Amino acid sequence: MLKRGIVFGLLCIAGHAYSADITVTTTEDVDTSECSLRHAIQYVNLGKPESGYMGCGGKDSSSTIILKGNTTYKLKSQVYIMKDVRIQSLYENTSLSTSPVLGRNNAIIQMTGKDRLFYIDRKTKDPTIPASVWDKIEIDKESASGATDGSSDTDSIRTIDFYEVSLQGCGQDNCASAKQNDVNYASGKGGIIYNKEIIRIQYSRLEKGFAQQGGAIYNAGLYAENKPLSWVAFVNSVALNNQASQGAVIYSDIPQFLISQSVIRDNVVKDSSSAIFDIKESFDEERSKNLVNESLRRGILNSTIFNNTGHIAKILDVMRVNNTTMLKNTAGLIINAPYKLAYISNSILAQNGKADCEFIAGNVADNISNNLYSVGCAGTQSTALGNTTLIAGKDIEGECDLNSDGILCPFKTNESTSLGYFKPRLLDSYTHLSDSPIVNRGPAINSKMATCESYDQRGRTRIDTSTSCDRGAIELVVDTSSSALIGQDIFYGQTAKMTVADQLGDGTLLPAEKCQALLGNNPTGKPWQAGCMRVVQDPSVPVSKGTTTISPDGSVTYVPNGNWHGSDEFHILVISTTKRFNDEETPYLSIPVHIVQAPPNTFENKSVKTSGGSIGVGVLIILVGLLGLRRSKAKG
Repeated sequence: MLKRGIVFGLLCIAGHAYSADITVTTTEDVDTSECSLRHAIQYVNLGKPESGYMGCGGKDSSSTIILKGNTTYKLKSQVYIMKDVRIQSLYENTSLSTSPVLGRNNAIIQMTGKDRLFYIDRKTKDPTIPASVWDKIEIDKESASGATDGSSDTDSIRTIDFYEVSLQGCGQDNCASAKQNDVNYASGKGGIIYNKEIIRIQYSRLEKGFAQQGGAIYNAGLYAENKPLSWVAFVNSVALNNQASQGAVIYSDIPQFLISQSVIRDNVVKDSSSAIFDIKESFDEERSKNLVNESLRRGILNSTIFNNTGHIAKILDVMRVNNTTMLKNTAGLIINAPYKLAYISNSILAQNGKADCEFIAGNVADNISNNLYSVGCAGTQSTALGNTTLIAGKDIEGECDLNSDGILCPFKTNESTSLGYFKPRLLDSYTHLSDSPIVNRGPAINSKMATCESYDQRGRTRIDTSTSCDRGAIELVVDTSSSALIGQDIFYGQTAKMTVADQLGDGTLLPAEKCQALLGNNPTGKPWQAGCMRVVQDPSVPVSKGTTTISPDGSVTYVPNGNWHGSDEFHILVISTTKRFNDEETPYLSIPVHIVQAPPNTFENKSVKTSGGSIGVGVLIILVGLLGLRRSKAKG
């Protein structure tokens, strides 16, 4: 009951915090007084009038639109966005002990007709709002106040945020081809979004977008002096099952997008000369030189790209690809950088068709640096894959075959994240860390080569961004010297079952057959177990009270030596594939274990029966009666 009360209290607090936001109350795209997603956006487009609009908003409303997590909201045709707006999911976290995994409880915005979802342009007047409404509502307060400097509200570029929202296109050939009265419809461009502003997509999904250009997103706008540029940021998100003749995920007029900490998979681009990320034209030489060192970054960072049909991306001047894993796509990167200002570095490019890198212009050795590649991306300090087995398993996605010599585990999504990845492996056959073509393969110190990103796809910090960082999107996390307690309470006749898998970081237990060469004979005189496991008793319990065994997957079994009542305290010492290289003098990882054994609990209280831990009604009556008696005695 206490836990439920806390949850309710937190929800009340959360409700108060979001009281000024716009809550969508219907999942249907209907023209009623209920606040639909379309109406909520129209309300923002109208300037958020205090009187509200179609059941949405009111006085002091924010520009944040709230959708219920794990719920599908339908749109029959595209919605126009003209103003700054944030669309996000809100859901209850049912666990007080852990934080929710961002991106796993998204609301879904689904196109049920044959159209794109959003047309984003501050200069386009929403034609779906009746003219009579426009006539009655003041839209531009600055203009109405009598500004005489020639400025306009539409000169300020808009920012649109999608946070924990899955955007689902029509899933049909060329979604953006519906007949519209709007002459600016941009037919065939952007199967999910047509954009002329700044859009930021985080912990979200783009899927089933079909178009001629920009299966998911068409980013419009060419460079003009002193004019704001549209831009797309795609972060911590997934793009899959999108399709286009050009730019299956993004088609951009100029290089104005950033892909970071994301997964791009199973997309199809039909034009053999195009790419999943396609660009119409580059900046000129002067502009390129000015932009290459500015804080706004362009390109692909810390991401995983695999199983796509077509070239991965066109990489032009001012763009960077860094710490990205690109595998098993039908074609690689197209580099066209005549001003020698494009960079491909610290990445894994392998088995992407005939060539991982195809150069039109800009093949500068120092700019193409420190990559693991199959064909075409040699550059400086790079490593050719050669005959090395790439994936540890028969399939590109699934469980890792620990008996394989593959240097990457298949793509898999971990419970702690909404995005999957290919985890690097340290093979049992390695005698030195330098045997790995991925781990601790950073660029040379004081070189002209690009350094690694400061964090990986999962958001884990790279302690070093030079020589000891890892190639690709994932930085292998080494086990720490101490780990969290494991253990179990058992009754007589039972065995304890535990696991150390969560304590191993990105490593696995060293196979038992490798322990003899590494450590010599087992001090116990018995054969080595997985992880070269040793048991060290805690001083408080100097003599072991049971037998401990461990399997290659980290499962631990403890069998008590008889029916004793009390506890057994000890440490399991194991060697993982990462720890043995991290600290050769002390390769063991120490994991504390606490086992409690007791006789079966046969006590049953028959005098008081309660439900859910609450006190029975009869007991409450007795307590109230006693309290009344005490008060009456006090008065007497």
